[in-house]
Amino acid sequence: MEHYLPILRSLVGASVRFAVIGTWALRVYFPEKMAAYILHDCDIVLAPDLENIQLAIQALRENGWDTQIWGDGVDANITLDDLLGKYYVRAKTGNLHLDLTYECMIPWEKMEAGMTLRLGIPLASEADIWALRQAKFNEQGIEDPLIRTSF
Repeated sequence: MEHYLPILRSLVGASVRFAVIGTWALRVYFPEKMAAYILHDCDIVLAPDLENIQLAIQALRENGWDTQIWGDGVDANITLDDLLGKYYVRAKTGNLHLDLTYECMIPWEKMEAGMTLRLGIPLASEADIWALRQAKFNEQGIEDPLIRTSF
């Protein structure tokens, strides 16, 4: 988990507007209960405006991260046409993966209003994280294994 802190702090330092979601955020909220869960990547939601997305890509690339959309390399010169219907940017360095979505079912304004800072990193609210997990697992037609756990 700590491996992602430098890049997340770099995004904060670059004034990228984002919120961490997914297992990484749940591990921050519930460190003891989530300690056994494997962290495959770190998921974040970007404020969905072109300038913010370009800023995120620029900060990632300046920190040595490879950025792609659906397998095609992208840089900070990306356009709206490049982004439409693609949902997220994937960034990689070594064994670390960031998925940066800019098309989220929760409106950015609502997510931003509920965010909290932990470890200097903006996290989506617990309610928003659970809502996104529930939607993901409902779409897949399976039950979220964490819903059964008492948090």
